Amino acid sequence: MKKDYAQDAKKLVEAMGGRSNIKQVFHCMTRLRFYVKSKNKINEEKINELAEVSGVNWHNDQLQVITGNYVNDMYQALVELGLPTDEEMEDNKKFNGIASRIVDSITGSMTPMIPALTAAGMIKVILTLLTTFNVVSSTSSTYQVINFVGDVAFYFMPFLIAANAAKVFHVNQALSLIIAGVFLHPTFVEMIASDNAISFLGLPVTKTSYAYSVIPVILMVWIMSYVEKMVDKVTPRIFKLILNPTLVIIISAPIALIIVGPLGGIIGNVLAAIISFLSAKLGFVIVGILGATFPFIVMTGMHHALTPIGLNAIASGGSDKLIFVSQICSNLAQAGASLAVAIKSKDKDMKQLASASGVSAIMGITEPALYGVTLKLKRPVVAASIAAGIGGIVGGILQVALFIPQNSIMAIPAFIGSAGMINLLYGVIMIGVSFVAAFILTIVIGFEDMPSEKKSSENKSSDIKKEEAKPLVEKIEIVSPLTGKIERLSNVPDKAFSEKLIGDGIAIIPTEGKVYAPADGIVSCIMETKHGIMFTTDQGVEILIHVGLDTVKLNGQHFKAHVENGANVKAGDLLLEFDINAIKEAGYNIITPVVVTNISNYIKSVPMLNAEENVKNGETLLIVV
Repeated sequence: MKKDYAQDAKKLVEAMGGRSNIKQVFHCMTRLRFYVKSKNKINEEKINELAEVSGVNWHNDQLQVITGNYVNDMYQALVELGLPTDEEMEDNKKFNGIASRIVDSITGSMTPMIPALTAAGMIKVILTLLTTFNVVSSTSSTYQVINFVGDVAFYFMPFLIAANAAKVFHVNQALSLIIAGVFLHPTFVEMIASDNAISFLGLPVTKTSYAYSVIPVILMVWIMSYVEKMVDKVTPRIFKLILNPTLVIIISAPIALIIVGPLGGIIGNVLAAIISFLSAKLGFVIVGILGATFPFIVMTGMHHALTPIGLNAIASGGSDKLIFVSQICSNLAQAGASLAVAIKSKDKDMKQLASASGVSAIMGITEPALYGVTLKLKRPVVAASIAAGIGGIVGGILQVALFIPQNSIMAIPAFIGSAGMINLLYGVIMIGVSFVAAFILTIVIGFEDMPSEKKSSENKSSDIKKEEAKPLVEKIEIVSPLTGKIERLSNVPDKAFSEKLIGDGIAIIPTEGKVYAPADGIVSCIMETKHGIMFTTDQGVEILIHVGLDTVKLNGQHFKAHVENGANVKAGDLLLEFDINAIKEAGYNIITPVVVTNISNYIKSVPMLNAEENVKNGETLLIVV
């Protein structure tokens, strides 16, 4: 018997602040998307209590309620309640959260280079250990080689940023790297070091070193995105191949040296001055304040905007004593609070969730602990915030320095640097204080387990899943529906997929704009916007193929469906076509999650390929067992 979703839809509307607070509702393949008049009227705790809801997520001014397989049923129930669904929301689309877009751009440019900076920092740590224990002399050529290898990622940081920023702003990557080279060319470096003034066509060029810099190259690649478009409009088609790249560089290089480079340097200096001012006025307390507020900064997504400040401190001064240090305190406090919940909670499901989330937070991934445990139970997030503040104050008093960008327990080796082994001891003390204080405070302050209504609804949901579960009789092969490059699901920049709230599977960065059937089965649902397909294999495996992120906003533009809902197809049949370049130019991430949404009916989903490997449609992608 099919469930009636009307009651839960009514509860959802009430938790959203009532019908009068909802400006628009629409949906994609996995979540309901709301625009509301007042965020303050929304009760996220009540929303999370609904059996159909896996979680909630704010994206700019849009509240996304993740409902997975229930999305169509819940949406229809909301429509029957008379909620507005057709409003265009032009103001939201035009504005689209300027601050959020800035943060997203910085994140996209900075985050991919963290592994390189971590590796470089660890090499520096190894070098320090080798010299501390007299294994290598600081005057030897071996020392010099290890030293410059460790310096490469920091010194040539503009190149790394330019490569990533080119993807963010959709600029030719080679041209972006050339502009980074303009900042770092040996001749220009010599001109900066000399006593002679520098000018170009009579205009003064500020003598500033751009090694280790962050902001100038991000600004420059952003400007190049407009230069490229302008040049493309004015050049004759027959000469585009030659003229376009030449004009882009001729126009961009002077702008970089005369305007953007100095401006970026000024912005960097202002940020450094602000940090220095706060440190001078507040001293060690500023580390505690930032550590205590970090969970709430994470909720806004603004924590990514602080990354360049921390990186700039490490790159230019050799260490960071504020940004990453306070983040470590916050993350370890979240871990301590979550693990305390795991021990004290009497709810079996919460124990399991809190245990896994606590371990995840120890490794620097705090969203599961923050959203799934501490914030949900209220008091633990207060305990974690207080503990992070205490840990930060301890770190500030001890002047703990971090020599590698890190935000987890793995920061322990990153405390080894020019400050000596005593800094390592102080860093471990700071981590211990943050973790233990959060654990004890959570136990002492206590919390109320999830309301019985929530447990009841979850039990009902569990019963439904048990009824639907099929006995395992064989390994079920799922072939790749796309051609492209494999990416881990955890790396998809959307927590609904990366945290596996919808299901388990893998992601593909497509190189061909075609989606094929991953097995013999039925097209359960193809969205009106054509960006997503729900597919059910003959064995009952439900598979979501979601082309790109937030591509629901394209309203079907650049997509062409070759099948209809309910179509019976064979593995390899063409289901959908899409224009990769047009979608990218529209500003959307093309990464495509391929997710088994009813994975709870099976043991696990096993990827048959590793990240970065190429895959062709029709090759074995997943084995569901």
